[in-house]
Amino acid sequence: MAIHIQDIEIFAEVDESLRSKVEALFVDESFNKGERITVYGESVDGLYLLEQGEVQVSIPGYDGVLATLTDGASFGELSLFNPEDVASATVTVSSDTAELLFCPRDALNLALQVDAKLAAGFYRGSTILISDRLKNTNQKISDEIAKSIQMARDLIDDISSAGELGTTQAQFENAGSAIVSSMTNIVKHLLVLKEKNRPISQEEITEIADQAKDVYYSDFAVFEKVNKQLKTLGQHLDNVNRVLSNQELVAVDEDMSLDDF
Repeated sequence: MAIHIQDIEIFAEVDESLRSKVEALFVDESFNKGERITVYGESVDGLYLLEQGEVQVSIPGYDGVLATLTDGASFGELSLFNPEDVASATVTVSSDTAELLFCPRDALNLALQVDAKLAAGFYRGSTILISDRLKNTNQKISDEIAKSIQMARDLIDDISSAGELGTTQAQFENAGSAIVSSMTNIVKHLLVLKEKNRPISQEEITEIADQAKDVYYSDFAVFEKVNKQLKTLGQHLDNVNRVLSNQELVAVDEDMSLDDF
């Protein structure tokens, strides 16, 4: 076996004299390029160690690859505890071939039942692994929520300078009125052209298009600024859900400055 058991976090606390017993539980499995080793939402029966090759990790609803794993990587650890565990991601072979070592959950459980010392080391390592993951998860969630709260607080402070929404409320009202007025004029212009029942010249089309552009690039800018801030808040809150489902965090548009509001 090319991979040392002590390098796998969940087996790190197993006594050195018992590591050969754990190694004996693993069986060789080979996969070709494009084959899926685990599928998101489907059952997983044990722990995989990637001995040679490359695999890509992905999830539904996320374009692209979450991570690329190479020699020495492991996945499926939590399935060793729960027969009903399902894969939190799809793992697909991206190299020509991939050689893996697989430890079936049932075989490990049988070994733990007959060797108390092995069981003690395994469960001690499992406790450390789960504790570390919980700490990391809590920290990530706390960070994302803290950022969301601060962004919301800054946004509220900016738009609450006077009255309910202060200057911003007036901007909304003025922009809304201007948009309605401008679009009404454009529609009237189109109706007049329709009533004339003649082909519309390129000059007239250009004039109407320019009017519409003026509306978008001036008055819609007020709403666009607010939309950017709400989008940033939404990205932070989406990351909270991603942490809980063990997914990679999305990039947040931190370059959006509230000073632009």
